[in-house]
This record gives sequence, C-alpha cells and structure tokens, in this order.
Amino acid sequence: MDKGIISVAIVGHTNAGKTSMMRTLLRDQGFGEVAISPGTTRHVEGGSLLINGKKVINLYDTPGLEDSIGLLAAIDNLSGGEGREKLKRFLDGLPPDTEFDQEAKVIRQLLEDDLIFYVIDSREPVLGKYRDELKVIAMSAKPVIPVLNFIKDEHSLVASWQHSLADLGLHAVVEFDTVIFNFEDEKRLYQKMQALMASRHDQIQQLIDARQQQWQAQLKAARRIIAELMVDVASYRQEQSVDESEPGDSGILRRPFHRLVRKAEERGIHELLRIFHFDDRDVKNEELPITNGRWELDLFDPGNLREFGLDAGSNAAKGAAVGVGIDAMTGGLTLGAAAALGAAAGFMWTAGRRYKDEIASKITGSQFICIDENTLKILWFRQAVLYQALQHRGHASQSGISIGNAFNTQLPNQWKTWIQTARQHPRWSSLRGKSDEFFSREREKLVESMMESFG
Repeated sequence: MDKGIISVAIVGHTNAGKTSMMRTLLRDQGFGEVAISPGTTRHVEGGSLLINGKKVINLYDTPGLEDSIGLLAAIDNLSGGEGREKLKRFLDGLPPDTEFDQEAKVIRQLLEDDLIFYVIDSREPVLGKYRDELKVIAMSAKPVIPVLNFIKDEHSLVASWQHSLADLGLHAVVEFDTVIFNFEDEKRLYQKMQALMASRHDQIQQLIDARQQQWQAQLKAARRIIAELMVDVASYRQEQSVDESEPGDSGILRRPFHRLVRKAEERGIHELLRIFHFDDRDVKNEELPITNGRWELDLFDPGNLREFGLDAGSNAAKGAAVGVGIDAMTGGLTLGAAAALGAAAGFMWTAGRRYKDEIASKITGSQFICIDENTLKILWFRQAVLYQALQHRGHASQSGISIGNAFNTQLPNQWKTWIQTARQHPRWSSLRGKSDEFFSREREKLVESMMESFG
C-alpha cells in the first residue's frame, strides 16, 4: 500500500449509512447500492479523494456489522493475546463457512487502514450492540471518528449519542448528514482527521483547501448558469406581424417561442445538475418536480404563479409575453407624438441607433414581443429553488426536495433594473446567436450583478 495515501475504513451497523457517506464524499450517486434492507453491502468497495488527479485518501465501504454481540463473545472466548493480536487470531481460526463472514471482512479492513469512520444512525437508541461494535473496533488500535448520520431527522438522538460516546472516551465526534448535505460538516470531518493524525496534518489541509476551492468554483459556476439564462431570456425578443397574434389574445406568443424558452431552461437544469455531480436520474419521480431535465410544472402554467404567490390574473397566467415596441421602450413617446412636437429629427438621432429595429417595426406594422415579467420571475424563482436544493442535497438522498421550503421567493432589489437593462439589448441573448454584443463588458456586468445576488 502507498504510504503517502491515507486509508480510511467506513464501518458501522447495517443501514447506518456507510455507502451513503461514500457517495456523498465521492460526489458519486452511482457508488454502491443504497437500500433499507439489511446487508446491502456484501463486499468491501473502495473509492478515492483526489487533489489534481492524485489520490490523497482511499475510502473503503465495508459490510454492516449484523451480529456484534455474538462477534464480541466469540473474540472474547479466545484465550491469550490482546487487541490487534486477538483480532488476527480470530480471523486465522475462522472456518470457511463461518457465520461471521461479513464481520470478518470488516475486521480485515480495520487492521489494514489508518483511520476509521464509525457511522451511526443517530435515530437509533444507544443499544448494547453498538457498544459491542465499538469494543471490537477499539481492538484494532486505530483512531476512530464517530460520524452521526441523519442528524436532521426529527427523530434524531444526537445528544444521547454524544454523551454515550464521551463515556467511551470517543470525543472526536462529527455530525455529518448524508441526506441533507452541509459542506461545513465535511470540512469538520477532515479537521477531526487532522487532530487524530498529526503527522498527516499538512496533507489533510491540502485536501481541505482543494475541496473548499472546488466547492466555491461549483457555486460560482452554478450562479453563472442561472444569470446567463436570465439574461438570454430577458433580452430575447422576436418580431411578429400584428395580424399573427392569436385571436382574442393580443400580444400572446405562439408556441415556438415558448418552446425556445423551455429548451433554454432545460439546458440550464442539465448544467446545474452536472455542476453538483447529479444527473437526470437523481431527481426523476421525486418531489422535486423535474423529470428528464424538465420541470413537470410548465414554465407557462398558471400553477407556477400560485406556487410563488404571484398574480394568477396576469398575462403570465395565460402563458403570455407582452409586446414591446417603440412606445414601451421610449416611455410612450411614439413617432407621431415626436413629430407633433417638432422633435422627430432629434428623436431619430438619439434613439435611432438603439431602437432602429423597433422604429422599423413600427413603420412596417410589426411588433417585438418578449417574455412578460411575471414569467421571468417564475424562471428566476425556479432556478433559485434548484440552486439551493442542489447545494444541500446529499448524494445519499432517496427522498424528494420540498420546493416550498427550499428558497425564499423574494426578488433581489435590482430586479427592475436588471430586466430593463436586458430588454434594451436584444443582441445580448444567445437564443438568437452570439453576436459581438454578446461578449460585451456591459453584458458581463449584468451577469455578474445577478450572480452576486445569491451571496
């Protein structure tokens, strides 16, 4: 074994969440198998934590300890030897068809590794079988970090476990929920390793620093995905003849326009899932209403408005987008009004370059249409919900995420300014192809402002 790599055994009772912890630390939803049935993990499986492609820590997921009481009794019945020697003698004396086959795999891993994560389902009462497990683990003479899992559950008994572990001399306890993820908890886990492995302090610190940088980069990338999507959609507009409007719904966009916006949002969802190391399978058929990279509740569905407390009587309730022509863009100053004021020449000179397309559409009887503001609000809220949910979604999660509790649906203070700015620059939208203006500093400033609003 490479002495430069720290090896860690993840052990504990059946269904304590060992494989779940592996998934979360490795950021790999596909690692192993998670189920509520006992003994899901039948063999030792490994994975590695890397810095710049180099292994720093090897993690080993072990089978559950199912009969710790019988195991401890069998070991204690051996005469002679203490601690590690007694564990080795126990392994050497096992018959091929031993009833302790799974426990033997765990003990072998304990003897090989540098440190042990003892995973505890904190919802369980402190029973004798868990004390017996810890007695067996202590015989390996390896540093042990008890990891309290499922701490966010309403039935969690964290305080009881902390007291009992302290009575056993185990004080390096970490609270680490593999379902509701908290990055700071992961950092504390590595810091506990530093405290117990002083000779590896610098090596572990490098891992902490690398993980911190990776996490911040993930958050920044996710914020950029959302901001870029908002600018793309808010600034996009489409020219349409007045007689193309659907009967009885002046200004409502035709379906192709809706599809364009939906596709843009779907691409954003895919990117957010990828950034946090999830994919479509991780959210399929769960309470988070995304299936195959698409929100089940349509962006243009009136139910979205009710979900976020917006006015269901607005145009957005009909899947609408308002017409934005020269009148709206210039505060109501129409070509006719400008001419009546004797200001036509000045108007054309000051507004001509900025609003030349709108002016042309006014003359030809066309109109420009874009997504209405309430629909933009829904788009923003949905991305914010997903951003918050994915930050705290452990890779062991088997349940859904409640949208209602995931995000405070308050708009940023700069919202009106953002939308007004985006609508004045239709060439900032990648939905119409990337022009020179797409790469402008002004567009980037708007994107960065939106990113900063996430804190």
